[in-house]
Amino acid sequence: MLKIIPFVLLAVLFISCSKEDKQKTDNKQNQTTSQQNNAVDDTDTNMTKEEIFSSTLVQDIAGDENEDLQIYLEEVIYPMVSKSNKVTLEKISGSLYLLSYDDNGTMKNLLLQEYYSPVKDEMIFDKIETQTNAVKQFVK
Repeated sequence: MLKIIPFVLLAVLFISCSKEDKQKTDNKQNQTTSQQNNAVDDTDTNMTKEEIFSSTLVQDIAGDENEDLQIYLEEVIYPMVSKSNKVTLEKISGSLYLLSYDDNGTMKNLLLQEYYSPVKDEMIFDKIETQTNAVKQFVK
């Protein structure tokens, strides 16, 4: 019986050490996750209303990653539609978007066309007001 006691003590020692290591690892993972979440929250809180507007339309609604379009929406379109209750953006093709917004109870639609300017070596946009909307254009 006395010979078994040292083995039992060693087993208890090994088990307790492994639990401490696991708790330390779990705590480190929780701290890392918390720090990542805080970094994401800080990024969201540092965005302007224009940036939130453009990233929501382009990334969340249209499912695109077009930074030039986001800048255009922030600088040109946001001042026009900032008082609107509803705004949406449909990606029609690689360079054509349909923006719909509520203007005092009337839905207005803009076609946004993206062009490349070789002279300036930059992307430029044109907006054209249109009577068509996504339902008229695509649902038949």
